[in-house]
Amino acid sequence: MTQAFGRLSDDHRQVLLLVGVEGLEYQAVAEILGVPVGTVMSRLSRARSALHDLAGHEKRPILRRVK
Repeated sequence: MTQAFGRLSDDHRQVLLLVGVEGLEYQAVAEILGVPVGTVMSRLSRARSALHDLAGHEKRPILRRVK
């Protein structure tokens, strides 16, 4: 898993560390990185997917919102 983490882009590693390891809220991460909150959310989603793929796990099912 650490090798897969090292293969992520800098943007993806930053957001994963700040949210996942440091436990910061999205707004705080957005301020630190100087980007909008939506960008943090997007990067985090893409980083999680990329890490999942790089680690060799099967594709995760796409979740649907149920009302």
